[in-house]
Amino acid sequence: MKNIKQKVKIQTLTPFKNGFTMVELIFVIILVGILAGIGTNFMLDNRLLNDTNFLVMKIKQKQRDAIEYDVNGFAKPWSKENSSTCIDFNTTILETEDSQAQKPHKFSSSINMDTNHTLCFDEYGRPYQAEHLLLKGLDINLSYNRQIRQLSVMPISGYVIIRK
Repeated sequence: MKNIKQKVKIQTLTPFKNGFTMVELIFVIILVGILAGIGTNFMLDNRLLNDTNFLVMKIKQKQRDAIEYDVNGFAKPWSKENSSTCIDFNTTILETEDSQAQKPHKFSSSINMDTNHTLCFDEYGRPYQAEHLLLKGLDINLSYNRQIRQLSVMPISGYVIIRK
């Protein structure tokens, strides 16, 4: 029995004698802070992409509003005076239209166009400007921090292409 007691050593838990010192903890916290600060410089800024996607969504929404149909046919007679079928490419106007949303969009980019800043859609969803159907694509340029995104609204179909 003595042999068994000698072979099995009873170990008791003892508290750590060596732990981290306050200087070591502060050094690690400072190091993590420096790495986090450097890492934020390499994060992508998605403001231009968000503005581009928002503008594409608004164009498609206006096109759907212009068609206005239900399961039984067209909901009401279409008229060119219907302002809900036009989109004005002014950032303040776009923000005010979206102000009733749960999370309103805040525009960071600037919008540049060569022609009229208003685009409308007829009852077939075809784009027109100044009472005439578009015969060539409409280019819309968004710029933010020296980056540029170009949108093209195709004639007749109103399809939107995002170009880099």
